[in-house]
Amino acid sequence: MTLMSQLEDLEAMIGKGRVPGTARTFVNLDKISESIDRIKAEMPSQIEEAEGVVRQKDAIIKQAEVESRRIRAYADEEATTIRQIAEEQSNALINTSQEKARQMIDETEITRAAKENASSIEADAEKHASNLITEAETRVNNILNEAETSAEQRRKGADNYAREVLFTLEERIADTLGQVRGGIDLLDARPTTNVAD
Repeated sequence: MTLMSQLEDLEAMIGKGRVPGTARTFVNLDKISESIDRIKAEMPSQIEEAEGVVRQKDAIIKQAEVESRRIRAYADEEATTIRQIAEEQSNALINTSQEKARQMIDETEITRAAKENASSIEADAEKHASNLITEAETRVNNILNEAETSAEQRRKGADNYAREVLFTLEERIADTLGQVRGGIDLLDARPTTNVAD
């Protein structure tokens, strides 16, 4: 028998003893005392269940916080890795472009000494080398921008996930606390009347 049903039985006992036309009530004190003793016996288990709900709420909040920190740390770590890879790729591209530029410049100097149109070849080589460097720098900037955007999206995703978990938890806890508060209010709102003087 639940605590609520016992309280309803107690209320019914009191209601049955009402003297018509008065505010007085005749009750069987033995039955009332027995009912109150049963309620007292069950109260600790009900309170323990409520405390268990609160402990469970705290554990869920802690778990959500740990999960949020873990996801955030993972996103930060991944962003750092992407940034490092992008920097390494950019350095390799720049070095390759500079080496190609040097080779082309060297080749044009040899050709210029050998041919009359060497100056135009050198200009073309330098222009080509400049284009390669510009292209490499553009690719590096694109890689870095993509890495930063990806890292930011992952961080936002982690924050949004943690926020959703906490909102869901808040709703569950609010519902549970509302039910507990409703039970307490119901107990507080039901007056008991003894045998009239």
